[in-house]
Amino acid sequence: MKNYMQKHKIALMVLAIALCVILVSSFIASMIQSDAFRVTVTDLRDEEFSGTVTNKNGTEIEVEGTVASGILFVPKTASATNKLPAVVMTHGYLNNRELQLQNAIELSRRGFVVLTIDRGGHGNNELSSNANAMMNTSGMYEAVKYIALQDYVDVTKIGITGHSMGGFTTAMTLAGDMQNSLISAGLMQGWDSLMDTNSDGNPEVNADVSVGILKAMDDEFFFQSTLPDGTPSICREYLHSTGAAKFVGVTGYAETADSINIENGGIYINGKVTTVEAGKAAASPFRVIYEADEIHPLNHFSTESAGYVTNFFYTAFGTPNGYEYIAEGRQTWWVKELFSTIGLIAFFALLLPIVDLLLTIPCFAKLRKPEPAEGEAETAEILPPLKGARRHVSYWVAGILTTLFSGFSIQWIMGDGWLNKLPGMFFTQNTYFPQDTTGSVATWAVVCGLFALIVVAIIKLINTIIDKATHTENPIAGQPFAPAKINGGIGAVAKTFVVAFATVALMYLVVFINWAIWKVDFRIWTLDVKVFEVNVMLPTMLRYAVVFFIFYFINSILNQGYKAKNLPEWATIAINAVFNIFGILLVMLIQYGVFRSTGVLWQGDMALSYIVLFPIVPVLVIATIYSRRLYERTGNAWLGGVINALLFTIITVANTAASMPYAGFFA
Repeated sequence: MKNYMQKHKIALMVLAIALCVILVSSFIASMIQSDAFRVTVTDLRDEEFSGTVTNKNGTEIEVEGTVASGILFVPKTASATNKLPAVVMTHGYLNNRELQLQNAIELSRRGFVVLTIDRGGHGNNELSSNANAMMNTSGMYEAVKYIALQDYVDVTKIGITGHSMGGFTTAMTLAGDMQNSLISAGLMQGWDSLMDTNSDGNPEVNADVSVGILKAMDDEFFFQSTLPDGTPSICREYLHSTGAAKFVGVTGYAETADSINIENGGIYINGKVTTVEAGKAAASPFRVIYEADEIHPLNHFSTESAGYVTNFFYTAFGTPNGYEYIAEGRQTWWVKELFSTIGLIAFFALLLPIVDLLLTIPCFAKLRKPEPAEGEAETAEILPPLKGARRHVSYWVAGILTTLFSGFSIQWIMGDGWLNKLPGMFFTQNTYFPQDTTGSVATWAVVCGLFALIVVAIIKLINTIIDKATHTENPIAGQPFAPAKINGGIGAVAKTFVVAFATVALMYLVVFINWAIWKVDFRIWTLDVKVFEVNVMLPTMLRYAVVFFIFYFINSILNQGYKAKNLPEWATIAINAVFNIFGILLVMLIQYGVFRSTGVLWQGDMALSYIVLFPIVPVLVIATIYSRRLYERTGNAWLGGVINALLFTIITVANTAASMPYAGFFA
């Protein structure tokens, strides 16, 4: 054992450091999330309930149902004798309950009970039958009833809020509560309208309910209205629009373009702005519109939006009993997010030492690239140095063509472009491939991989012809596809898959243990390594991984073969990473540069797809590092390709929506 530890001390040391960083960062993240453990955080799964609730009007209501998936925050001061206000939260399309954590943390530390839930078809709330995950509203009203049944909740002070399609869910839930009167306040984040319950003009919500809107200054999807003179308005003009005036109850404005000027964050009661003392409840139900200087997906990742959410529920319910008012700008959620990000980095750092240690097991040891015998030099790289005009042209043109194609083809495949039929041709959505956007992303990835393969093959062919025609003594064609070869044949391939599965399984074991202890995952914004229902989602993950493997294996081959002897390893990784992400970043920068300067998207049909691909940028950088480092260990592209396909497919599938139930391995 001593000899083993001495021989593999670097791998063991890196593994130990990564685990220690995860332990410490998760402890601190959990401490921030729970307000120094003054808030109890519970993971609710399939929580059934039934009972009788007395609503805010004194009427008894029978309630029953199930909270399929939620995270419950209960301040420890809450009790039957100290009932606290409560807020139910939910997320937008393709997201999950964790994306309302910034608001849950800020409200719970201020004395609010909070329950953030997965909507139907998202996260751990699997649909039982085919349905539209985008518009699915199931889950929120059940959560409201569950919260109302808890004896530590003040049933006269129950609020709801949701982002984007969760804002739609909020509106629908407000409309559906008109008979039961359980809800007293609702804030729609990134959603611009209430839902009429009747066509005859009856109120959209109960008269005693306070309602607000939280919007981005430039929202990719909503808040287009008209100015008072009838001119169509864009999102950043919403506070001057007839839609905003109608929402807050302002009437009697002139039909001129500048006659409406709704106050950002102004509390409107009966159409008039009313001053409300900080931390105090408004005297009567109100309407308010908050506008944050950001884009739609930043509503759940900004201090400005978190402050507005806090302000709304302070104004609706006042400071909870036993708590002092904490200014909306005094926030701690971002500290939790910082330490979750540190944990995310440490999580990714686990992979290489785990692989190194697995490759010490005798049955896997032959997968490692043979070490040169004592006195022998390491075998020279096959590829020539980056030298000479033709070599430079070949090297840079291939990379530039590939990266530009990867960026501009996003719209061709995932938008209204000329290849947009491909996802439907290759991914008919069904219970085996039930997710709404994963098939489109996989199609785009495979097309990009095949394009890169073709470009490199053509350049190799051209250089081979030139080398032979000119009788070049030092040919530059090279062997960019050599990393696809694996010594040992089918047996080595099978063992490679076993090592890859074991590596990813061990990494996710850390994720699940960490969640069980601390109730925190590894994340930054929408890049999230989270727990999932293994028996439900794993078969689907593996099916999608087969498709993503095509891309990641090609990418791994080119990450190894596409290099030059005279470039140091760090430069090779950096250049390959840039080639992997530059085109994607370019189109995103154009999209949001135009949007920021004009208020109108460069590609209107891509409002959703670029947001879906935000996490792909760091993922491809990490995948580049992995594939290069694993090539150093094995001398081929297989292990890097399999591990990247498995790991990043699991991350992708766990974090998006499905409009159909998940099929098992054999169902």
